[in-house]
Amino acid sequence: MSDSLIHLEIVTPGRTVFAGDVKSFTAPGSEGGFQILRNHAPFISTIIPGAVKFTTATGEIKNFVTSGGTVEVHNNIITMLAESIIPVEEIDIAEAEKEKTESERILESKEPGLDKEAAKHQLLTAKAKIKAVSA
Repeated sequence: MSDSLIHLEIVTPGRTVFAGDVKSFTAPGSEGGFQILRNHAPFISTIIPGAVKFTTATGEIKNFVTSGGTVEVHNNIITMLAESIIPVEEIDIAEAEKEKTESERILESKEPGLDKEAAKHQLLTAKAKIKAVSA
């Protein structure tokens, strides 16, 4: 590993999405967005729905949207455990708009038994997807 790189591993419950060396990593933390560079102090953060971006060792910029998770940094290793994460270029904007509309319907509904917390989370994720594609 180069003196300017840090190892990143992004894992979901189903698979490893990325494992390799990167120059930088940016994520939406629950206390605000943050960026990680080599020799960053150790820490753990909860991730909220939003944009995840990193620059690979070759300089390629990768953009994703996550529904949330956690990030741990220790000894120049970043481990992101994501609930879900999708490359921006794979986002179906029509599907994201449908998710947004359905979430808003559930949140506005007076119908008993609907999971309002799940709808709030889905709404934030859908909005993050729409914003990422529109950027």
